[in-house]
Parts: sequence; structure tokens; C-alpha cells
Amino acid sequence: MAKCPELIVVGGGLAGLLLAAHAGERFGDLLNITVIERALPKAPEASLDTRATALSRGSKELLESWGFWAEVSTSAKAIENIHVSRKSRFGSALLQDDAAQNEPMGWVVENALLQAALLARCEAVAVDVIEGHEVVKFTTTSERPVLTLDDERQLVADLVIISDGAESSLRNQLGIGAKRHAPSQFAIAFNCETDGADTGIAYERFTNEGPLAFLPLPGSGDNKLRYNVIWCAHQATQSRLLALDDQDFIDELQSMVGWRAGRVTKIGRRAGWPLSVVVSRELVRSRCLLLGNSAHTVHPVAGQGFNLSVRDVGRLIALLEAELQTESPFDSVARLSDFERASLSDHEQTIAATTLLSGLFDMPQPLIDSMSSMALSAIDVLAPLRRGVADFGMGRR
Repeated sequence: MAKCPELIVVGGGLAGLLLAAHAGERFGDLLNITVIERALPKAPEASLDTRATALSRGSKELLESWGFWAEVSTSAKAIENIHVSRKSRFGSALLQDDAAQNEPMGWVVENALLQAALLARCEAVAVDVIEGHEVVKFTTTSERPVLTLDDERQLVADLVIISDGAESSLRNQLGIGAKRHAPSQFAIAFNCETDGADTGIAYERFTNEGPLAFLPLPGSGDNKLRYNVIWCAHQATQSRLLALDDQDFIDELQSMVGWRAGRVTKIGRRAGWPLSVVVSRELVRSRCLLLGNSAHTVHPVAGQGFNLSVRDVGRLIALLEAELQTESPFDSVARLSDFERASLSDHEQTIAATTLLSGLFDMPQPLIDSMSSMALSAIDVLAPLRRGVADFGMGRR
């Protein structure tokens, strides 16, 4: 009996685990699947100390069709509408879907909970998850890639999925370059509680230094209204804000976002990082494919990064299915390149749109400043334009 091909996923983040779990359910009898992850986060104990991910309507539909939505939905908060506004400028818009759809525009789920659900699915389908170790050597000169771990184990793969982050070590070892756009904005991420009413509205507030997003989260045990917040600003502002005590930080946050979401009463731990856009120059090498942030790291405005990866997982599953029907799976770079060709347009559109949105209001020119305010008003007034923006956010392509 022929030995099953070895699929190795390097990186146990959301994209890597989703691919491994889905591939395990679809091809468990045809593939041996291994995930390597240096450190998997534990489920959060404190409700205000965690990151979150926005899932678009399109991602929900894919997860549902793959049988993953039931676990995710129990810990997800629906986004019914999205309110977009400008700080100290006229112009705002309320993005909403056709009422006949009778479904939210998106959902927000805490990363640790989503990751735990995906890990459970991996275990259920016998995916081998190697936690606490990393790849220290990656050799692709032989017929099949060889990965050497920090405990000297060597794993031989028929296909390697590289999903180890924006600064991917394996991508660098392959000699694949990346296009980098130096960050003009830096992020601060945290969760907060407010005393506002639970309307299911997400808020996107554009400031002179970048967007400020309030994404609703499921309530805590004491039924407090919670939001996951991404605050984008210039580096000097980010550094100053991170140095403030909690109350001074809350005061500045409140003055920036206004009162639509209520009074901010508490914040969790703050984390900051530079918002570089990193796009791999290649997605395919011999028996290697790039996925997730290793392939594309986009600005968090509009929450499109993981949703792009979900669509990539769908395309990779189709590729795996086609390859497993060949006599020699994964041995043809030309066939593997079908994934890159299928993904190219989606990647380019998403990266271009998020880059444009992130910088649209971060411009001091008076003409551009006034035009951007008028654009918001036009989105609110013109139904076709509003629908087009909403469709992009929901992942409709």
C-alpha cells in the first residue's frame, strides 16, 4: 500500500490551523498532516486581555460550508451595521446590508477562542500538532524538503505550507523576497468596556493619523459591553499613548472616538506594533506554498487580513484535492502555481483597497481632506456606492 504524502504546516496561527483542520477532515485518509508551532496561546482568563478577529459574511459562509461555523458562532459577536465617521469633520455613513438578507454583516471572535476551536478540530482528525518547537533548518535541495527542528528531529515533507508570519523565517531561507511598505502608522490593540447600549454596531473612526476601530465583542460574565479596539496613529503618538496610565489613556480615547459607543469605563492590556504592509514576491516554490501573513500582511482597516486567508484556504483545499488525484502529488511547480494564479486578483484588490483606506484621511492637503469628507457623505447618501463598500467589507468578490 502506497504511503500517504506528508503535508507539513509551519505556523499554528489561525490560517495554518484552519488549513490543517479542513485538510484533515477532507483528506484524512489520503494525507498525513503535521503542524509545527513554537508557542500556542492559551484560552484567555481575563476578558480584557486578548486580540480579536473580524469575520466577514463571506468567511462565515465558507466556514459554514466546511462545517466549522457551529463551534465559532458560540463565541462570536454579530456586527449588524458599521458606522463610519471622521474626527472633527463633517461626513459619516452607516453601512448595512439589505434587510431581506436577515443576517449580520460580520462577526467578531477572540483569537484565542477561535484558535482553540481549530486546535480541537485538528485533534479530532488526527492532525499531529508539534507545539513548543521550531524549524531551525530548512533544506530544499533534495527531492523532498527536509525540516530540522530545534530538538534535532528531521521531518521530510511532500508539501510544506509556510504560514509562520510576516517575518517568515522559512520564506527567507527559500530566498523569496517581499515587497515592504515602510509604516506611516503604528497600531495599539486592546479590549475595553463601555456603559453604552448593545446595538451590534461596529465603529470605524478616521482621524488625522489613521483609523480607530471599535469592534463589538461578546459580553463578559458580568454582562459588560465590550469592544476590541485597534487605534492607528503615527509613531510618536503611539509611543506617547502606550506610556500613559489607564485613566489618561481612556480620556484621550474618549475624546477621539466620541460617545456613540458610550463611556469607556475600563481597558485591558495594550499592545503596539508597526503597520507595515508586507507582500511576498512569490507564493510558490518546489513543494512549498505560502499562506497567511507569510504571503500577505495587510493594514487592519476594514478587517480584511484573515478573511483573505480564509479565501486562500479554500483555494488551497481545491489544489490539494486536484493534486491527490495525480500519480505524483505536489511534484509539479507548474501545477502548484495554479494557486498563485487563482489568488492574484483577490490579493491585489484587497491590498490596494486597504492601503488606500488606511491613508485616505492621513493626508494634510486641504483639497484631499475636504474630498474625503465628501466621499463619506456620498457613501451615506448614494445607495449603490454604499452597497459596493458594504459588499467589499463582507467579502463579496
